[in-house]
Amino acid sequence: MNPQDVERIRASGGWKRFRTEAMETSEGPVVVKGQRRPRTVVAAWLLNLVARLARSPEMRPIPAPGGAQGQAIELRRLQELAAAGVQVPRVLHADAGFFVMERLPGQSLGERLAAQPADARALWEQGLRFLRDVHARGQYLSQASARNLIVTPEGIAAIDFEDDPREVLPLAAAQVRDWLLYLQSTVWLLPGSVDELLPLWARLAPAGADAAAMLESVERMAWMRHLPRKRKPWGRDIVSAQAAAALLHAWARRWQGL
Repeated sequence: MNPQDVERIRASGGWKRFRTEAMETSEGPVVVKGQRRPRTVVAAWLLNLVARLARSPEMRPIPAPGGAQGQAIELRRLQELAAAGVQVPRVLHADAGFFVMERLPGQSLGERLAAQPADARALWEQGLRFLRDVHARGQYLSQASARNLIVTPEGIAAIDFEDDPREVLPLAAAQVRDWLLYLQSTVWLLPGSVDELLPLWARLAPAGADAAAMLESVERMAWMRHLPRKRKPWGRDIVSAQAAAALLHAWARRWQGL
């Protein structure tokens, strides 16, 4: 990135006001990402509550310090994932208060699924395979929700690494967290019943020792399959948790031969 680009970005008010800004540069389209404030106490309390209700330590909030420390975490994680061969945006410049990364072409997986395309299940499978590949490389994501997975012409890429789950979780639990966040953010948007989705999930789900770690969490969450299935008046969080729990409970029973 040339000095003129950097000076123009430094002078821009967009990323200072909204924290992110899409711009055109000599390197092509980029995203400028400013430093965020630390996560509020209220937000952390709510996440803790969700984790307690789900009886899932993997879902507890991860420290998100914000500021220069948060930016350093994201830059480090982007570097680690890229070095491992995981598709993430290239970092083009780091500065005091912001950094610049390439803008990936495409929409988020969440946007694609919400549009209810005919290839929804194929997109979901693509996301499952992406996560399995990330884990096979000994890696993990941060917030592995559908909104942070970008469907590009070269495949799925991941964004948003302002916290590091390994600061509070072992690797196996961080990877379980990825699966839970992915399923919670996608299953409720898919056409078809649990019985129809189960074979696809079962083919790509964790296996062996990884499955054992996943099944422990699934057992604690089993009661959530009884939550309401209708979005109104319960809201998205309730129905998305119910859909993921129902699928995981069915998978656990199949795994156990029941």
